[in-house]
Amino acid sequence: MRSFPFRYHGQLLNISVVSVDEGWELWILEGDRRLGYGGRVSVDQAIDAWRRGEDSVQVLAEEVKSQVLTGRLVLDPKMPQPHLGGARAAASG
Repeated sequence: MRSFPFRYHGQLLNISVVSVDEGWELWILEGDRRLGYGGRVSVDQAIDAWRRGEDSVQVLAEEVKSQVLTGRLVLDPKMPQPHLGGARAAASG
C-alpha cells in the first residue's frame, strides 16, 4: 500500500492510498484512525497521467498535504471509522 507520511502540529500523519472500485482513494490517517478524506483518482485518470509521465496519485497526495498544512482541509478526529469486518459480513450474507 502506498503512503505519504508528514508532520502536522507535532503529529505524524500519513496519507494512505486505498484501492476502491476502478481507482484509489486518499485518506489522511493518524496511526489507523481516519481523520479526513483527500480525494479519489480513477484508473482512467491514472493512465492518462502515466502516459504524460506523471503520477496522479502522488500529485493528489501532495495537494492534500498542502491543504492540511495550510488549513484548507480540516481534519476531524471524530470521523466515523470503517468497520470492514461488518461490511464484508453484510455484503456476503
